[in-house]
Amino acid sequence: MNTQVLQEIISAIKSSKKSLVLSHQNPDGDTLGSMLAIGKILKDLGHSVDHAISDPVPEIYKFLPFTDLVKLPDDKSLQNDYDLAFSLDCGSVKRLGKAQTLWSKAKKTINIDHHISNEKFATLNWIEADATSTGQVVSWLAKELKINLSKEIATLLYTTLLTDTACFAHTNTNAEALRWGAELIESGAEYTTVYRKAFLERPFKAIKVFGSAINDIKLLESGEIAWTFLNQETMKLNSATGEDTDDIADHMMRAKGVKVGIFLREDQNETKVSLRSNTDFDVSKIAMELGGGGHKRAAGINIKKPLSEVRDIILNKVVEEYRKGI
Repeated sequence: MNTQVLQEIISAIKSSKKSLVLSHQNPDGDTLGSMLAIGKILKDLGHSVDHAISDPVPEIYKFLPFTDLVKLPDDKSLQNDYDLAFSLDCGSVKRLGKAQTLWSKAKKTINIDHHISNEKFATLNWIEADATSTGQVVSWLAKELKINLSKEIATLLYTTLLTDTACFAHTNTNAEALRWGAELIESGAEYTTVYRKAFLERPFKAIKVFGSAINDIKLLESGEIAWTFLNQETMKLNSATGEDTDDIADHMMRAKGVKVGIFLREDQNETKVSLRSNTDFDVSKIAMELGGGGHKRAAGINIKKPLSEVRDIILNKVVEEYRKGI
C-alpha cells in the first residue's frame, strides 16, 4: 500500500469541505459502488458532496443506496468551486467523459484506482494494482479515517467486490478478498440482494440480445479464441442499450477450450471492444496499444470506427499476439 499518498489524501480531506465524486462513463459496479461509498464517507466527515457521472446510472444498479443523488455533468444544481474532486476506478481523464469540465475546475484532484494501466492524471494518484477492486482501496481509506461502515457503505463496497471478481470467479479472488467480503457482510452488506440484482435479474431485451450474440459466436485458432458481435441493427431492433450487453463477454469464456474472448458492440459513433482471457495471455497490452486499458484478463477499448473496420483490426491483432505466445 502506498502509505505516503494515502496520508496526503487524508490531509487533503481533513482540510477541505466541498467535494465532487466522479465515476467513469458507462459505469459498472466497481466505479459506481466506489463513488457512492466515498461520497457517503465524505458526508460523514462534514463535507458538502456532489455526485456526477457522464452517463445515467444503469438500471441494474439503481437498487444501490444513494443512486438518487447522482447527477449528469450539465445539471445546473452542481457547484463549481470544489476543494476536491475524486475520480474512482477511472484509468484516464478521457473516461470521465462529459464530467471532465467539472474535474478541471476543482482546486485539487484525487485519482483512486486499481488498474495498472492508470495514466495518473490527478494531483494525487493512489493506484493499488493488487487490490481486488477500487472499492477495496476505498475501504482502506475508510479504515484510516476511522469510519465505521454503515449498512449502506458495506453494501456498496460488497458490490465492487462481487462485480470485479465476477462472483469470486476471477483470479483476483484471493484469501484477502474473501476475508474482506466477510467483514462487509458482518457490517451489514446486503449480499444476497447484490447478487440477485447485479447478476441474475435482466430485462427481456437484454436476454434477447444476449441470445443473438451467443448464437453468432465464432471460433479461431482451433477453438482457443472466441469472438462475437452486436451491430447497431440488432441493438435497435431490440431497443437495447450498452448495459444490456454487459454479461456477454464473460459468458463467452464458459465454452470449453476457449482461452481468449472478443466481444464487439457497435454504437452510433464507435465500436466498443471487450477482451477476456483465462490464461496468462495479457489482453490489457492489446487494449492499451489501441487506446484502451484494463486488467490482464479483462480489458476494453472504445474505437471511433464502424464495426466492419474494427472487427478486422481487433481479430488480426489478437490472433497475431496470441500466436507469439504459442
